Amino acid sequence: MRVGREAQREELRDWVRAGARGRGGRLLVEGEPGAGRTAYVQGALAEAGALGLRVRYAAAEPFTAELPLRAALDCLYPEGAGRAAVIDLLREAREARRPGGAWLAAMDLLVSGVGQWCARGPVLLVLDDAHWADPATLLLWRRLGRAADRLPLRLAVTRRPLPRRPEVEQLCAGLGTGPGGRTVRLEPLTGPESDGALREMLGAEPGPRLRRAARQAGGNPGLLRELAAQWAGLMEITREGPEPRRDDEGREFGGVAELSVPEEELPDPPDSLPRSLDYLSRSAYTTLRHAALLGPAFTPRELALVRGRPAREVLDELEEPLLAGLLEDTGEQLRFRHPALRRALYAELPRAARSALHQEAAAALAEAGHDPARTAEQLLAGGALDRWAVHWLADSAQSLIAAAPEAAAELLERAVGRAGRRDREALEGSLADAALMLRRPESAELLATLHERAADPGARAALAFKLVSALMIQGDMGRALAVTEDALAEPVPSPALRLRLEACRVLALAERGSPAQAHALAVPVVARAARLGDPLCGAEAHHAMAFALFHLGRGRESLRHVAEGIACARRGPEANDMRLLLLANQAEGHASFDEPEPVAAALREARELAVATRSTGRLVVTEVLRAEFDYRLGDWDAALAGVDRADGLPVSDSWLPVVVHGLRALVRGHRDEREAARAELARLPQAAFEAPAARRYSGHVLLARALLAERAGDPADAVRELLPALADGPEEARAYERPWMLSEIVRLALECGDSATARAAVAACRRTAAALAEYPGPALALLRCEGLFAQDPQLLTRALERAERGGRPLVLGHAWEDLAVARAWHGDLAAARSALARAAAAYEDLGARWDIARADAGLRSLGVRRGSRSTRRRVANGWEALTPAELKVALLVAQGRSNPEIASALFLSARTVQTHVSHILAKLQVRSRAAVAAQAAARRSGPEAAPGPTP
Repeated sequence: MRVGREAQREELRDWVRAGARGRGGRLLVEGEPGAGRTAYVQGALAEAGALGLRVRYAAAEPFTAELPLRAALDCLYPEGAGRAAVIDLLREAREARRPGGAWLAAMDLLVSGVGQWCARGPVLLVLDDAHWADPATLLLWRRLGRAADRLPLRLAVTRRPLPRRPEVEQLCAGLGTGPGGRTVRLEPLTGPESDGALREMLGAEPGPRLRRAARQAGGNPGLLRELAAQWAGLMEITREGPEPRRDDEGREFGGVAELSVPEEELPDPPDSLPRSLDYLSRSAYTTLRHAALLGPAFTPRELALVRGRPAREVLDELEEPLLAGLLEDTGEQLRFRHPALRRALYAELPRAARSALHQEAAAALAEAGHDPARTAEQLLAGGALDRWAVHWLADSAQSLIAAAPEAAAELLERAVGRAGRRDREALEGSLADAALMLRRPESAELLATLHERAADPGARAALAFKLVSALMIQGDMGRALAVTEDALAEPVPSPALRLRLEACRVLALAERGSPAQAHALAVPVVARAARLGDPLCGAEAHHAMAFALFHLGRGRESLRHVAEGIACARRGPEANDMRLLLLANQAEGHASFDEPEPVAAALREARELAVATRSTGRLVVTEVLRAEFDYRLGDWDAALAGVDRADGLPVSDSWLPVVVHGLRALVRGHRDEREAARAELARLPQAAFEAPAARRYSGHVLLARALLAERAGDPADAVRELLPALADGPEEARAYERPWMLSEIVRLALECGDSATARAAVAACRRTAAALAEYPGPALALLRCEGLFAQDPQLLTRALERAERGGRPLVLGHAWEDLAVARAWHGDLAAARSALARAAAAYEDLGARWDIARADAGLRSLGVRRGSRSTRRRVANGWEALTPAELKVALLVAQGRSNPEIASALFLSARTVQTHVSHILAKLQVRSRAAVAAQAAARRSGPEAAPGPTP
C-alpha cells in the first residue's frame, strides 16, 4: 500500500526520536532524481539536533581517485585536526609500496571516532547521494552499518536507482534489511500532494489550469520546482479564493494562482532537463530520445520498428530508464512518467532530423501493418507529405477515420493539395466523411460540391444523404428538406438508401413545424423498414417516427419508438452511430419525465459505446447530457467536470460553447462566484447564438445573465435577459429550461411591478404546459407561475409537492422559498419562517450561496428571519431530517435496490451510497433496509402521505 509524503515524514521523525532514546538503526532512502531525497532527510536534521543527537551530514559527489574517503571525511570531519590526521594516513597509504596497513589505520581511526561520539551520546550520520560516493567511503559505511546495531548510532543513506554500481548495491542491501534496517522509497507526488507543493512555492492556491499544466512534472518535486520557476512570469494571482494571510515578514499569501496564457502556449521545458540524465548509458539515452518521437506512450514493438532493431535489444536498453523511474509500465504500454521530460528530449533533436525521423517511423509502422492512427500521428508530426504518404492515406482513409477522425481530417486536408488526379476524388470524399463525423461546418459545402459533380445515380444519392446529415447537424433544416426532396425525385438504386432519405424528410418536416405531416409519412417508412430487416434502416425509421411523435407532444409513444430503434441498432455495428443518437434521445426523454434510472442506464451505455467506437462527436453529446443530468440532480461538481470533459474533446458543434459556458456560469452564479460567472459568459463569441441548435441550448446562458443582473440589484434587467423565453417559435418552444425561465420571469416581473410581463409569462407557460401535457416539468412550472402571480399558498403547496417528487434540489429550494414569501404576505410568519429554513437547507446542500442570500433578504423585508444558525436546525430524526440526496437514496432503498444498483442509477460511488444509507438508518431510527421500505410504504398510504409543507 502506498504511503503519502506526509506519512513518510512522520515515520522519519519517529525514527529520529527513537535514535534520541539511544537506539541504533539503519535507514535507506531511495528515489528517482528530483524525488526530494535530500529535502526528506534534511527536514529531520534540525529536530535531531534539538533532541540531543550529534548530527553529521554530507552529500557525495562523483568520486575521483585523488582523495579516497572524500565523502566520509566531509561527513565525519569536514575540518579540523581529525580530518588532517586521516588525510595524512591516506597520503602515507598512497606513497607506500604496501598501503594496506595505512588504509586500515585510516578506516579504524574513523570508526573509532564515531565510537567515541556514541559513547558520549546518540549520533546521526547522513550520507546523501551514496550512488556517487567513492568505494572506500562505501566500505566504511558498511562497517558502520554493522556497528549501528550495537551502538546508539543512526545511519541514513540516500541513493538513486542509477548509476548501478556493485559496491553501492552491497551497501544498500545491508542497510535496508535486517532487524535494524528500514527502506523508504519516495514515490511520485499524488495530485493533491503536487497541489500542496505548488501552494507552498507560490503562496497561493493553484487554479485548475495551473494544476493541469503541473501534471507535466509527473509528480516529481524537482521538476515541479523547475517548471514553476519557468512559469513564474506567466501566472497571475487573483483574490477569489482563500482569505489572504501574512507570514512573519508581513508578506501576504492567499488567493488563486492561475496561468495567464493558454497551456498550449507554455514555453518548452527547461533546457537543463536532458542534461540531468547524464547517469544513463549512451545507448539508453539514444533509445529514450527515439521513444520521445512516439509520443507520451508507446509499445516496445513500436520502438523496435522505429529503431529497426530486435525487440529484445530495445528492451535491454529500456531497463535503465525503467529503473530510474523515467518510464513506467502501464500493462499494455510504456509511458513517460514526466511529460515535460519527454518534451525536452524531443526538443533536443534538430527540427530537420525530427521531421525525417517521423517520416521514417510512419513508413516503418505502416509497412508492418500497425494501427493506422499511430502511423497518422507520425505523419502529422513529420511535416509535408511525400508521395508514399499520399498514396497510403488514399488507401487507408476509411479505417483511419474510424480510428482517429480528427487526425484523418488534418492529414486529408494536407493530402488533397498534393494528390494527383487519381487520388484526389477519393481523398476529397474521405475528407467530407471525416468532417461529417467531427460535425465540422465545412463538411456541408464540401459535400455539396462533391454532390454537384457526381454523375452516377447511386453516388449522387449517397452524397445527398451525407449532405442532408451535415445540414441537419448545423440546424439548417430548410436546406436539408430541399436537398432531400430533390434526391427523392431522382432515381435511387438502393431501397435501403431511399428509405433512409425518406426518414430524413420526416425529421426535417417535424423540425420545420409540420409534425402531423411528418408522422403520416413516418408510418409507411417504419413498416417498410421492418420488411427490409436492415438494422440501420430500422433504427433510422424508428428515430424518425419518435421525432415526429415528440413534436406532437406524445412523449411516451416517442420513447417506445426510441427503444425499438435502439433494439434495431444493437443488431449490427453499422448502426452504432444511430444507436448513440437514440440513446441520447432516450436519456433526454426520460429526464423530461423525471426518471433518473433509465437516464443513467442510457448515458452509461452511450458513453461506453462512444469510447469503444471513438465517436468523438457523440461522446461530446453524452458528456453534455450527463452534465445536465448531474446539474438537475444537484451534483454541481460532477456537472462542471462533465462540461470540462466535453470542452476538451475535438469537435466544433455550434451549440457546445453555449452549453459549456452557460452551465459553468449558472453554477458559479448560484454559488455567488460572480467574477467567475461573468468571465464564463464573456468567453461566448458574438455569433454563439446564430445556429438554431445553439439557441435551443441557450437556457443556461439566459438564466445566468438574469441571475447576475438580479445579484447586481436590477430585477428589471434580469427580466429583459429572460424575454426570449416568451417567444413561441418552434426553436424557442423546445429550449431547455423554458418553462422554468417563464416562472422566473413571473417572479422577477412581479418584484419590479411589471404585472403585464408577468401575465404574459403565465399565459406562455399555460400554452407550453398544454402542448406538453404528458411531462411533469411544464405542469410544475405552470403551478409555480400561477401561484406566484396570485401569491396563492395552496397553488404553491401543490407546486412544492410536485417538486419533492421530481428529484431536483434547486427547484425544491425555489418551491420552499416561494411558499415562504406567499405565507409571509398572508401574515403567517411562523409558517413562512419554517418554509424559509427548508429553502435555505436545500440551497446549503447545493452550495447555492446567492440563493440563500436572496431568500434571506426577500423574507427579511417581509419581517421573516431565520436566525444565524437556522439553516442547520433540521429535525434530528424522521423523513423530514433527510437531505434531498438522502431522500433519493431512501426511496430507491425502499424499492429493494442494492447499493451498487443505487450507485449506478444516481451516478454515485458505492462508498457514497453506503454513507447515505448509514445516515438514513440513523435518522429513521431503524436497523434494516426492510424497515426503511416499511416506513416508506406507511408514509405513502397514511395521513402523512402528502409531503407538503403543512407544519
